[in-house]
Amino acid sequence: MVTHYLKIWWQLGVINFNIQYVASRISTTFLILGKIIRFGFFFFFLVALLTNTKTLAGFSLYQTLLFFMTFNFVDITIQFLLRGIYLARQLVREGQFDSILVKPINPLFRVASHNIDFLDFFTLVPTIIILGIVISRLETPTTFLNLLIYFALVLNGLVVATAIHIIVAAVAVWTQEIEQEIWIYRDLMTMGRFPLEIYSAPVKTVITFIIPVAVMVTFPAKALLGILSTQLVIVSLTIGVLLLAASLKIWSLALKNYTSVSG
Repeated sequence: MVTHYLKIWWQLGVINFNIQYVASRISTTFLILGKIIRFGFFFFFLVALLTNTKTLAGFSLYQTLLFFMTFNFVDITIQFLLRGIYLARQLVREGQFDSILVKPINPLFRVASHNIDFLDFFTLVPTIIILGIVISRLETPTTFLNLLIYFALVLNGLVVATAIHIIVAAVAVWTQEIEQEIWIYRDLMTMGRFPLEIYSAPVKTVITFIIPVAVMVTFPAKALLGILSTQLVIVSLTIGVLLLAASLKIWSLALKNYTSVSG
């Protein structure tokens, strides 16, 4: 079953790549350069900022870059895997979702895979490399246990991000609206580029428990630095499990209440 879905995912990605990029290699080149340049500008902004100030909310240069690179890894990975969610409303309004429902394939998987962008892979690879370099340059020793917890919480962060995207897809199916919800998430997600300590208490609460950006980015980074309590590790994993279960339930309800646009 898994192999079958991987083949479908790959075929959809190849089709999308051929349609959008092979026909215009110049456009593809500029898109890749644009992604890399945008990433590079903010990366060097942080380096320049912390070269003069030395710390940000008590975190050193490489510690701050750990938050930034963890954010980028989670964000780019989710974009790579779930970019099709952003077109869910379009699929519903144009009637394509109706045809998805009658096909022998999980509709959520099909919606999420509708717009696979292989160009994200070209930014994901250097992100992983730079993340590895940042981890190797941390001033505090990285223990195997902290590294293990870090990877577990990063995976949990991907689960949380996936759950949020599933809820957005459910809203699109249920109401045929999606823009506001997904862009609120995108705006709040970018706040994870910095340590949680730079924000006020109300903002911390919002990006920890309402839109759990801290769970996706801040907590993994703090775990690697050895400054995250066991209780918060458990809270993070619990939020991930509960949010994923809730998102799947909401998606199921959205399908039950879906009315065909042609009906």
